[in-house]
Amino acid sequence: MNLFDLERILLAVLDRGETEKYAGYSKFDALESPIVRAFSFNWWLLRLIWTQVAMRAPINLRPLLRVKKGINPKGVALFARANLTMYEMNRDAKFAARARGLLDWLLAHDSRARGDYHGSCWGYHHAWQSPGFYAPEYFPNCVVTVFASEALLHGYRVLDDPRYLDAARSAADFILNDLTVFFEDETRKCIAYVPNIPRQFVVINNNALAGAWLAKLGRLTGEPHLTQQASKLIEFVVQKCMPYDAWYYTVDPRQTLITHDNYHTGGILDALLEYEQATGDARHREVYAGALDYYRNNLFLSDGAPKWMNNQIFPMDVHGAAQGIVTFALAGDREFASRIADWAIRNLYKGDGNFAYQRTRFYTKRFTLMRWCNAWMARALSVLQQSRRDMKPEN
Repeated sequence: MNLFDLERILLAVLDRGETEKYAGYSKFDALESPIVRAFSFNWWLLRLIWTQVAMRAPINLRPLLRVKKGINPKGVALFARANLTMYEMNRDAKFAARARGLLDWLLAHDSRARGDYHGSCWGYHHAWQSPGFYAPEYFPNCVVTVFASEALLHGYRVLDDPRYLDAARSAADFILNDLTVFFEDETRKCIAYVPNIPRQFVVINNNALAGAWLAKLGRLTGEPHLTQQASKLIEFVVQKCMPYDAWYYTVDPRQTLITHDNYHTGGILDALLEYEQATGDARHREVYAGALDYYRNNLFLSDGAPKWMNNQIFPMDVHGAAQGIVTFALAGDREFASRIADWAIRNLYKGDGNFAYQRTRFYTKRFTLMRWCNAWMARALSVLQQSRRDMKPEN
């Protein structure tokens, strides 16, 4: 696919987000249904089952369940970064204005006022149940906070608005003071996904994301303490890499059905690369290179189709495609990133700026989830477009 076609689809996705005011359905939003809430009886297992049913159904059950469309803070962050990247490439004030509106929305919708937290933080706009914990609406977590803060840092660099840096720096206080520390020694640290988690449910990728982001923030603010914390988090993640260059989703693989999956692996790889770029610490380059090869060879097919997990092809998920585009574009492998983008556009693009959710062995789930589908593909295609134009990975 040439640059013109790629940009045409990217612009359509960005326009669709703006037209819809960034509101849509989300993958885990079943608990927003009054029907689901009534028939869950406040029992965690039924909440989990209902969430999984809505997530796995071949059609979109949310309208039938009376789930209202909402604005997902993580989707806002992804759309903001895509618009910022477009502004960096062509200096069109339209993209700057859109990005500023999205970043200001994040400033106005953080979760700090909803609890006794040390800094700015964000969570999903809907309640959700995982195997490890229940989170009410807007309950902050590490991953959404990092994504929002990454967008704010990006906005500060491009738009030179100190409010965005101040909010990002505040979020570091949430990451370092409000998330349970499961383990820490001289060289390693492991933090929880959410505050006040009642048991050890140790998710690996959130440590990677937090580590890379703290490294970038520390470089920008000149605070050695942030860089030291980043180093510990990244070291913990590196030591959890399997001898065959893969990560489980959780430290104890028995806690989840997720093994070596697509998009979490890609997120860890991006974090290792960005940590090295921010700090100059190249100790983990060999781990990165080995895991990047594992990612390419075990989590994608030769035509660029994203596998669900290393041992399971279907469903082929739009988020997996988007993550692969980002990871290989940042790694400098534009050819493979473009191959994944071509597959995603041929198989999942519906036109009018909308991407479908998943392709299964026998059919395609053609409904769109705003954050999961469109926001992620906007971010991915913008990274690939910038990579193709600049002929170098995005920082």
